[in-house]
Amino acid sequence: MATWECFLLRGEGGLMQLRLESRPVGDVLVVQCNGRIVAGNEVFTLHSFVGDSIAKYADVVLDLDHVEFVDSSGIGALVRLMQTARSKGGDVKLSQLPERTRKTLQMTGLLAQFEAYDSVEEAITAAYLGSRYSRAKVGDSRPRILCVYESMDVRTFMREVLCSAGYNALTTSTIEDARILLKATKSKLVVISARMQTSYGKPTRKLMEEIDPQVSVLTLDENFATQDPGEAAEKLLNSIAAHHGGNSAPSLPN
Repeated sequence: MATWECFLLRGEGGLMQLRLESRPVGDVLVVQCNGRIVAGNEVFTLHSFVGDSIAKYADVVLDLDHVEFVDSSGIGALVRLMQTARSKGGDVKLSQLPERTRKTLQMTGLLAQFEAYDSVEEAITAAYLGSRYSRAKVGDSRPRILCVYESMDVRTFMREVLCSAGYNALTTSTIEDARILLKATKSKLVVISARMQTSYGKPTRKLMEEIDPQVSVLTLDENFATQDPGEAAEKLLNSIAAHHGGNSAPSLPN
């Protein structure tokens, strides 16, 4: 999980912190905001981090549950980021708005300009299924595969291998987020790390089947991350082909 931090001295002394923690959930970036979004380094950090993220992820979800206060500059920053995302065909969605911030947005007439949701899961689902400002991510006809792995480097490797082979690979680092993606995308295959076979005290397969009884779960080898890349890719593709009806695996491009 990437973390950005900035510190600003209070008028009475001491440190005030804004911390941004981000995680990709498939093609959507979730940014959890902790602290205060106010004029100065905090707003600058928010602009820099989310602005850069919009270029890579069309849809960004800001989780504001742990935000203590948003001043006028902070509200303006949220509006500008939302407008920037929409100009590029995406959106910045708000989730878990604190009551004080919600009332401020209502009083200023700005709440209606945002897509605001009670939970992060609802915001992610809206980005995938389509909403007022998000185009549904259902136009891709390639078979969808969810990949869940702890390492970002391994997730990147899997995504590139699978996309090059003709699949639509969506990656995430947690079983919880994989369940959200499964519900939103209706994928029929989930590929998981060997270290993720249980979660919340239950088998991961059962957790996925609670979302879709027809879903298949493929567990990678324990040493997948350290295998020869060519051999790992070939075995991954062959295993996925077997889950898709026993057809031979697509070939990787030369």
